[in-house]
Amino acid sequence: MDCLGIPYVERPLMPLIHFAVTPFVTGLSGHADDQSTRFSTPVIKTDKNEVVVKSSTIMRFLSERYLSEDETLFPSEEVVQLDEHYNRYLGPHTRRLFYINVLNQPDLMFELADRNVGVGQAWLFKMLFRSFRKRILSALGITRERVDKGIGHIYQEFERVEQRLSDGRPYLFGDRLTAADISFACLGGVAMLPTPEEGYGAYLPPVDRRDDELKRVATELRNTEAGKWALGLYRTDRGTRVIPALPSLLRP
Repeated sequence: MDCLGIPYVERPLMPLIHFAVTPFVTGLSGHADDQSTRFSTPVIKTDKNEVVVKSSTIMRFLSERYLSEDETLFPSEEVVQLDEHYNRYLGPHTRRLFYINVLNQPDLMFELADRNVGVGQAWLFKMLFRSFRKRILSALGITRERVDKGIGHIYQEFERVEQRLSDGRPYLFGDRLTAADISFACLGGVAMLPTPEEGYGAYLPPVDRRDDELKRVATELRNTEAGKWALGLYRTDRGTRVIPALPSLLRP
């Protein structure tokens, strides 16, 4: 949406608190598939009261509404499959790596709440953090063994991207930005702990303040060609957020 210059109002939510909010946006009808439900984020609600859940579905919706056929983010079935691969495969690995390293540090989680959401929501998250921690670990299937295996898979995905880019192409599928580029930068990028100054849309614990596994992995990934490329996408392709002057959003 930043890239397309679409005005929007953002409502960030901390983990698990979103369960109490998203049903009021998605409604009772569900919008469920094998990866998302009416409780899932991200979700957008448009000026026409259209509700779209799941990042790939949102990208397709925006692409069809605002881009021409020659500009679409999904120009081929190969793009669709790689985007889906990143959502199903890369995303869970980076999420587990992130949470196993931050959930055991309440002060850090409280800082993330203070930096990313409003005062009331941050307070509620802090009050419920002890029970939230156990539920997040359980919901994401986080174990030491799965995280260790996942780190290896993350490195493999970065290596595959580096191989794709080795011929000098600017994007994974040539000369145009696609949904696959966006998904890799978002889902793989979180493992590099990008900052708002680098173009990331939320506050994550800075690399230079870490002294653990997350710092090691983030530093190593940042030094890869794939990592440098993904961070570069934030600088060159994300665009500038437009704050709407009126409540109406997503005007065509």
